[in-house]
Amino acid sequence: MAGGGRAAAPAPSLSLINNSNEVERNLSAIAKKAECLHVNLDGLIKRVGIERVGFLTLTFPRIVADRSEASGYFNRLATGVLRPQKLEFVAVPERQDNSGFHFHLATAFPYDIRTGFDFAAATNAATVKREHYYRGGTYLPSAGGFGWDKRGSYRQFKHWERLYFESANQRLREWWHYFRPVATRYGFGICQTLPILSNAQALARYVGAYVTSASVTRLECDKGMRAVRYSFSRQPVECDGVTRKISLRTASLKFSWAAGNGFKWRRGLQLLGAVFELDSDGLARLFGKKFQYHMRRAIFALGEHFDTALPLVSKVPAWADHASRVRFLVTLLNSLQTKQVFDLNFLTHEPDCPF
Repeated sequence: MAGGGRAAAPAPSLSLINNSNEVERNLSAIAKKAECLHVNLDGLIKRVGIERVGFLTLTFPRIVADRSEASGYFNRLATGVLRPQKLEFVAVPERQDNSGFHFHLATAFPYDIRTGFDFAAATNAATVKREHYYRGGTYLPSAGGFGWDKRGSYRQFKHWERLYFESANQRLREWWHYFRPVATRYGFGICQTLPILSNAQALARYVGAYVTSASVTRLECDKGMRAVRYSFSRQPVECDGVTRKISLRTASLKFSWAAGNGFKWRRGLQLLGAVFELDSDGLARLFGKKFQYHMRRAIFALGEHFDTALPLVSKVPAWADHASRVRFLVTLLNSLQTKQVFDLNFLTHEPDCPF
C-alpha cells in the first residue's frame, strides 16, 4: 500500500443514465416516507383516540403552482391557527393535475369530533360527487353549477351533504364555524374537516398513499419541498438533572429495510471495505465523502452477487498494495457479468467512464 503522503484517490464516477437501480432506490425512499407516516399516524391515533382525529383538506381559491408560495401559505396557517388551537397533525402536500397544490392533513383535536356523525350520509355524498362532478368541467346553470352533469345529481349531493352537516356534534360545528372564515383570511379556499370513518390502520394507510401519489406528480422545481410535515406534542423528560422536551412522534426516516435493495447495498459496502481492508470511514478518506454515490453501481453489483464474490474477496492477500486491489476490484466486477463494463480509468469523468 502507498504511504501516508499519497493524495486521496479520485472517487469513481458512475454516471447515472437510464439506470434501473436508481429507480428502485427512489422507490425505496418513497416507501420509507410512506411507512414512517403510517407508523407515526397510527401511533398518534392510538394515543389520542380515533374520536379526536379528523381528516382536513386545504385547497386554494386559485391555482397556486409555486411550491414556495404554497408552503408559505401553509406555514402561516400552521403557525397562526393550527398550533395555537393545540392541534397535532400530519400534513402531505399534493400537486393536482392542474399543477396547483392542495394539502391533506390527519389532525388530532383536543376534543371529540366523531360522536353522532352520520357517516352513511357522508359516504353517499362522496359517491355522488365522485360519479357526477367535474363531468366535462363546464358551467351548467341547469345542472346547478360548475362541473355537475345534471341538476338531479347536484340536488342529490346537497341532500346527503345537509344530512351529515346536521348530524355533526357541537364541537365539530364550532370548529367549522371558526375555521372557514379564518382559512379564507390566510389565503385558502374550500376547506373540509370530517371525522374518521374507519379505524386507525385504514386512515394511516389512506394518508400514506398520498405520499406515493404525490411523488408521481412532483416536478423538478418541487425539489426540496418536504413530502410529509409533522406537528406533534412535545413532552418534558428529565435526564441527569436536565429537563428536555421530546417529540411524541414514533418513527423517523433513520432506518433501513431489513431486506430488499437496502440489504444488498449493505452487503456491497461490506465487500468493498473488505477489498481495501477499510471501514466506511476509511473508504470515505480514500475515495472522498461522496464515494457511495459515485461508486453506487459497483457497490450494488457486489451486493447483488455477494455469495459469489465473498470467497474471492477473502483471498486478497494482506500485502497487496492499492493498485493491486483496484485491479482486483475491476476484474471481480467484470467477472460477475454485470451490465456495466468497468476499467481502470480513475482519472477521467467522461460519460463512458465506468468509475
